Amino acid sequence: MRKLGLGILLMGSAVGLTACNNASPEEQVYNHLEETVSLESGYVEQQESLADLEKKEQNLYNEILQLGTDELDQIKSKSQEAIDLIGQRKDALAKEKESLDEAEAEFKELDSIIDELESDDAKQKAQTLYDTMEARYSAYDKLHEAYTKALDEDNTLYDMFQQDDITQDELTSQIEKINAGYEEIKTANEEFNTQTEAFNEQKQQFYESAGLNVENE
Repeated sequence: MRKLGLGILLMGSAVGLTACNNASPEEQVYNHLEETVSLESGYVEQQESLADLEKKEQNLYNEILQLGTDELDQIKSKSQEAIDLIGQRKDALAKEKESLDEAEAEFKELDSIIDELESDDAKQKAQTLYDTMEARYSAYDKLHEAYTKALDEDNTLYDMFQQDDITQDELTSQIEKINAGYEEIKTANEEFNTQTEAFNEQKQQFYESAGLNVENE
């Protein structure tokens, strides 16, 4: 069974401006963008938690594979431990999505501000940035859906391990289904990372075109 070990690119934060009551449209865009980045901090935390849980579950899976058919009690016990870890992964995934949903709602505040930007170049770059971010959140939705499905398939496998009369062919078929699911996750993750990288570059380009003196941390 192939586990994730995904590398997630993060959005870069910037420094250089402070919020003020009479912010220009350019400064308003800056504030919304950096607040979006800040709101994704919960997503970053859950990524770390998921990676840790995945590692623990993978270790249990490897231990199960080392057990013989005469050690069914240990197989059942370790399978239940793995099922419990899957439950924790689902909780972490739910928190991750909540963080991304909040960040997306904050980001969409830009939509009504873009036309108010002073220069046409800034408007164009802001719109490009907006489109990229929408594609990024769409990629995350696909990643989340694929990951959720994979967790269910993992759970099914560990349920099968607890059955006394399960056959090797049935286990092999389920493992192949799991591996196919993780390939979907890998594809969605790569798209998410591509859009994140583009966002980081386009955000800095917008700041420059809007005359905002900021630097990425």
